[in-house]
Amino acid sequence: MNSKFTSIAKVRKQQMDKVETFLAKARFQKRELEEKIALTCKEIDNTEVPSSGSISLMISFRERLDILRKEKDRFSTELIVKKNEVNQLQDKYKRAHIEHEKIKYLENQDFEEWLEKIKKQEQLDMDEISNILFVNKGEMT
Repeated sequence: MNSKFTSIAKVRKQQMDKVETFLAKARFQKRELEEKIALTCKEIDNTEVPSSGSISLMISFRERLDILRKEKDRFSTELIVKKNEVNQLQDKYKRAHIEHEKIKYLENQDFEEWLEKIKKQEQLDMDEISNILFVNKGEMT
């Protein structure tokens, strides 16, 4: 049975699903950034300082370390932004879910009213049939 709230419920469900998809993507990207940070930190820790060699080797080592640190800082900044995005999407999903549940409740209420109306009509029909049968039975005797 379609009620006046069915189409609204469908739209709210679509909105909720859309936000849920964005949230899943943002969470995935957040995990990727966390993994990149971990790998970069591991690479920084595993980078060995050359104990001997030319000055150009030392300079290239320093530059490599600086590049890794800057990359880690960039990933960390992106992670902060992504965490904020995830939080905002979680809030948005929570609101969309609440709105969807409100409409579903109204739709269920509307269905219950319709069902109650049908039950009352059925009871009236049964009463009328009983009366007709009673009257017909009285005429037969």
